Amino acid sequence: MTRTIGAALLVSALTITGAAQAQDTPDWLGGELKKPMSETRIGITVLYPGSNAYQAKYAETAESYTAELGLQATVMDPQGDPATQFNQIQDMTSQNLDVIIVWPTSQTALIPAIRDASRSGIPVITSNSPIGEAGRRYVEAHTGPDDCSQAEQAAEMLGDSLGGEGNIVVVEGTPGYSVSILRKNCFLDMLADKYPDVNILASQTAEWNREKAQTVMETYLTQYGDEIDGVYAFDDGMGLGVVSALKGAGKAPGDVKVVTCNQFGEGWDAMKEGWMSGTNKQSPIDDAILAIQTAVKVANDIEVPDNQGIETPKVTPENVDEFKRPSW
Repeated sequence: MTRTIGAALLVSALTITGAAQAQDTPDWLGGELKKPMSETRIGITVLYPGSNAYQAKYAETAESYTAELGLQATVMDPQGDPATQFNQIQDMTSQNLDVIIVWPTSQTALIPAIRDASRSGIPVITSNSPIGEAGRRYVEAHTGPDDCSQAEQAAEMLGDSLGGEGNIVVVEGTPGYSVSILRKNCFLDMLADKYPDVNILASQTAEWNREKAQTVMETYLTQYGDEIDGVYAFDDGMGLGVVSALKGAGKAPGDVKVVTCNQFGEGWDAMKEGWMSGTNKQSPIDDAILAIQTAVKVANDIEVPDNQGIETPKVTPENVDEFKRPSW
């Protein structure tokens, strides 16, 4: 194993050459290996592992699981920059890898690079977040959570916690990013259809960043004060920033209902303490493993579904003890 860490790029070249391990066929493969695992070359570019605990755990799992399988794998961090990720995909294409996994930084900016990879005979798997519709013809398969379903769950949990009425504010992810679009639009649709008496006072991005979310929430509290009955944050990292702002404003647990998506370990703690009213389970471990298993199948010409999801059940104060505290 070799590892190179740069300021803008995290690269882990993971190779296990044991013949016995390389030739073992895993139970989940559903077919025959065309060549040993140790000769299978996979490139993985992950949105921005430095931005929050979920993405960091995803990248860590990608490194450890590919090593466990004996794959030749490179895991890269574009730091959320589409231009950097575009170049990474081009570099992996020039290396003629067996398959490329992309957690996209942009719905549209990467399409030419993904097209080039596909036209060069290198299958591309998108993970966690889909590419834009125009680029999907060049993608072999997509894996990850159903973000629309999660947003609808969030709307239900927040609407129910408010008794169907009240004022809320929204803390969004990065604008134009597919997950942000789905977690916004599907939330708004469910809220309008099922909870018409819940009013949105304001909605602003915090770019998946906990500290920015705290600042956004502090601004909301200054502007609206006690008018705010609830908050919807697009992920648990930003939700924790919201909780920090509520604590700083002297609020008590439950004064403001906070609902998020994909619970983190600290969010699990916050829910136990009464600060969080709802979220859902979303495992970066499951997310990464599903993408890698799908990539291995594709590399061995084994048919895979166009779209595969991971389970994201609701987590509330009433059932939180049924879920293990997340390690991320």
